[in-house]
Amino acid sequence: MQPEVLTLANAGRFGSITQCDHGCIHLQLGQVSITLTEQQYLRLVALVSDSAANFEFFRGPLTESECDPRPEEERDEDED
Repeated sequence: MQPEVLTLANAGRFGSITQCDHGCIHLQLGQVSITLTEQQYLRLVALVSDSAANFEFFRGPLTESECDPRPEEERDEDED
């Protein structure tokens, strides 16, 4: 019988987050793999959320190209 895996998030080649049938959260980023308990995962989510908020605060306003959600290749086509 195959173990059941729940995909919580998937960003293609960048990485993914899954939960196995044992309840562990598996964070895969490139060649790095981290296995966490549910409690550890929720603490990590809170930590990253705080970090992202602080990063945005200290970073300042976005540039025009950063505000454009299209991939860079598509933005370059408009400039031609």
